Order: sequence, then structure tokens, then C-alpha cells
Amino acid sequence: GPSFYDFQLFDKERLDGLVELERSLNAKKDESLATIKELRSKTAPGTVDPPGQGPTERRALADQMEQDLHTFDIGPENRALKERLLAEGFPDWSRKDYRSFIASLERHGRYNLDEILKDMKKETAKEVDEVKRYYVAFWTYYQRITEWKKVIERIEKGEKKFFQLRQIRDAVQEKVERHLEDTFGEYYWETKEGKKRSKDMPSATELLLYSWPKMRINYGGSKGNWSYQEEEDAFLVCMMHRHGYGAAERIRMEIRRAWQFRFNWYFKSRNTQEIQKRCDTLVRMIERENEEVRKKEAAQLKPSAAAAAAVAAAK
Repeated sequence: GPSFYDFQLFDKERLDGLVELERSLNAKKDESLATIKELRSKTAPGTVDPPGQGPTERRALADQMEQDLHTFDIGPENRALKERLLAEGFPDWSRKDYRSFIASLERHGRYNLDEILKDMKKETAKEVDEVKRYYVAFWTYYQRITEWKKVIERIEKGEKKFFQLRQIRDAVQEKVERHLEDTFGEYYWETKEGKKRSKDMPSATELLLYSWPKMRINYGGSKGNWSYQEEEDAFLVCMMHRHGYGAAERIRMEIRRAWQFRFNWYFKSRNTQEIQKRCDTLVRMIERENEEVRKKEAAQLKPSAAAAAAVAAAK
């Protein structure tokens, strides 16, 4: 039978069973045809046929065996089943296609189908419908892959990293929004909600570009690496908001281009690893600050809720 790879998602166990059945029946059919040929051949000169095994009897037996040849066919049901099982798989998918698919799942998570489709279009030139069909088949039949447990572990590890990055992005976004609200107040919320009073008014992104030097960092009594100034840390937060967490090389280039640091040789000379390490420290500070702000807001809401309950009870 044809040779398939496990990542092509064929039901190899059932297909192999059908192929083996077909092979066995064909072997028996070949044996029967050989016997029929022998029965129809002329008896060699000088031979004496045993009683009841003369030419007439042999011819009758050969005719009966010919009529029974159809029993060596796998039958319409098995043939239809084989065609359906072959249609389930993806014989055109190479190992490179499969690796690209798994890598995309690791990067974006199993639920971000749009990004997976984009990756596959760019890396393999597969059509969208074909990738969608493989996506559904993979999550239905992934246990057909020999090392499926390792594959799922890799995907889950990538998803965990993806969700951590999303949490960091949300934490930085919360910090930036709080800074813009404290700096620009009501105007920021009007801008955020699309209620800009004039087309000449700056957007929220532009507001951050103008105001990041005023951003305050809550060091919580421990500034960490005292070699960094608050203005430098505020710039790093701004750049994480613009380029995303982990984009240390882009942030390094932004530092070198920023006119505010043209004479700041210490900051400009930091390498990618040092910048990323400082960003990690800032993220932890921001997450702690966000948690403190939420606790404070929750504490302020409790008296209001209690007062409302008392008024309701009095009525």
C-alpha cells in the first residue's frame, strides 16, 4: 500500500487493516487462478486420470472456481471505507509544512486561527481552506501522531508564554493609561473614546510621545538598579508600549535615536540583554503598582457600597 507519514493524519491502523485484507484476498485469488489454469491444461500423454477426475470433472471444477472469484474482492463497503479514509488525510503535506504549522501554534496559540493562516500562507503558500481543513483535522486526530504528547506540550508551553506576554502588554497598557489620565485628565478620555474636539488635537499615541518624561515610576522603596534614572525608565515603558515586550533591539535603536539622550552615554551604550533585563524589572514594578492601585480602588468602593445598602435598607 501507499506510504504515509503520521503528521498527514491518516487513520493508518484502519487503512493498514484494509490494505492487508486486500493483499490477502489478492494472494488467494492468484492461487485460485493458477489452479484454474492447471485444471484447464491438457493432460500429459500417457497419464491415466483417477476415477472421477477426468477432463469433464476438471472442467466443471474450473468453471465453479471461476464463478467464485468474486469472493476475493474486498466488497463495496470496504472499498468505500478505504476511499473515505484516504480522503481524510493530507498526502500533499510535507514535513516542512507540518513544522511550520506547529511553530505557528506555538507562537500564537491554538485559538488565533487568523494569525496561523497568515503564517502558513507566507511560509508554505497553502490555500486558506486547505489550512483550515488541516487545523480542524489536527485537533480532531492529533493522537494519530506518534509523539503527540510532546507536540501538545510544546504548543501548551508556547501558549503559556503567549498569555504571559499578553498579561505584560495589558499591565503596561494600564500603566500608560493611568499616566495619560493623570496628565491630561478629561481630554485623554475624550480622545480615547473618539470624541476629539478638533482634527488638530493629538491622538493618545501622540499624547504619550509628548508626555512620557513626566511619567512617574513607583519603585516601591527599592529602585533596583540605581544606574537608571526615572526618565530613562519612563522611556523604556513608553517603548514597550509602542514595540511590545521583548523588542529589546528595537528599543535599543530608539534610545540611540532619541534626542533627549544624545549626551547620555551610559543609557545609549546599554546592550540588548541589559535593556531587556531592565524591562523585566520595570514590568514587575508595574504589575505590583497596578495591583496596589486596584486594591486601593476596591477599598474606596466598599464604604460607598455599604452606604448604598444602608439607604436601601432604610427604605
